Amino acid sequence: MQPLEQTAPELFQAAEATYLEPEQAIEGIHQHPGIIPVAITPSQKVVWLDVGDYQFKEWKFRYSIKNLIDNRGLGKCFTTDIQLLMEDDVLTSNLTPTGFVFHMSKCGSTLMAKALAQPSSHMAVSEGTPLHENLWQYLTNGWQEPVTLTDNRLALIRNLILAMGRRRLSEQRCYFVKFRSWNVTFLEAIQRAFPGTPCLFMYRHPAEVLVSSLNKPTTGQYRLKESGAAAFITGHSAEALRDMSDLDYFTSLYEQHMRFGLTQAQGRMMYLNYRQMTKANLASILQQAFGYTTTEASLQLMQAQFDSYAKDDSGTTRFSPDSQEKQKQVTPEIRGVTDRYLMAWYQQLEQSPGNLNRLLA
Repeated sequence: MQPLEQTAPELFQAAEATYLEPEQAIEGIHQHPGIIPVAITPSQKVVWLDVGDYQFKEWKFRYSIKNLIDNRGLGKCFTTDIQLLMEDDVLTSNLTPTGFVFHMSKCGSTLMAKALAQPSSHMAVSEGTPLHENLWQYLTNGWQEPVTLTDNRLALIRNLILAMGRRRLSEQRCYFVKFRSWNVTFLEAIQRAFPGTPCLFMYRHPAEVLVSSLNKPTTGQYRLKESGAAAFITGHSAEALRDMSDLDYFTSLYEQHMRFGLTQAQGRMMYLNYRQMTKANLASILQQAFGYTTTEASLQLMQAQFDSYAKDDSGTTRFSPDSQEKQKQVTPEIRGVTDRYLMAWYQQLEQSPGNLNRLLA
């Protein structure tokens, strides 16, 4: 899977050719509610694009942006310094987030995001490109230190997420954000920026997650090694990570995802096991996790997504449960690292007071 700058290079070429100073950029943002940040460059410039009334229903934010450009052309785009997002007056027409979805990877979070995106009254940002490595590299001083939660940095995180959720259709009332799995590393900073936003952490039996990752490794997980993010997340050196097997690398990542989901949330997180992510449970999940009661019409639209494979945006691939098949693929080596490094965290998730297991069928 190529990053946005490779799948939509014309966007970056046009934006980099049009750099705007803060006053001019803010004026344009205020005039056009469709202008949102769509990426942050390695040099920490924010790429802004007028997405108009386009509804993000693809399984990743970057695919929505690519399809928008392919179908409608570029439109208005420009770059600004990242510090613009620290300004109090940069935004108008933004929605307050209804809920945040964090996850350990390979555990149904894409289905959750796709379902939430179906009603026209919802806006769902799934793995927003501006929340990728370049943002956090900036906030960690090149992966050298934890995020210092100054007022300016919290404003940057808050305004970036708010800016991606600007209301572009009059019927939009709810705004959900599904983060990348490793973004849970920065859960404390995100919750400090949005202390009132309900959060859900999705997870799955770690042996099944490892099987899924080994069967379908993503370039994003490998890119974390190159950027320095994986060393920051796991505490291993870049050299040690390069020498690791894929199994050991994924194990080290998922151990940290579960650890951060448990230890940084400080009682402000609900937890959902993949096995409970069902069509019948959806209304209860939304109510218990986000305090959100949906309409019957919206619920039916969201439930319909459960019949299709979430990572096929054409909607032509039917969903087929795979837990039993994945359990059959668990090798003694996978079972060994699961038992040694991951099961204790999994059991803590299962037993957490915030777990939805006790409330769902």
